[in-house]
Amino acid sequence: MDDLEDLWATLLSGDAGLIRRVWGDLTDAEARAVTEHLKKMIDEAGYREEQKEAARLALEAIRNAG
Repeated sequence: MDDLEDLWATLLSGDAGLIRRVWGDLTDAEARAVTEHLKKMIDEAGYREEQKEAARLALEAIRNAG
């Protein structure tokens, strides 16, 4: 995925199938960065609850991707 905004929109969409599809296209370094950011979104102040929930769903989809 070329556009960073589209990447994050997909990752935070709540659609597990789309999340896994995009996840599969990431390099190892990109995947690590995405995972770290999703964890920060969940743990750190400054994110709305719906953003935190979207990050949780994304991490769950990623974990289930195998």
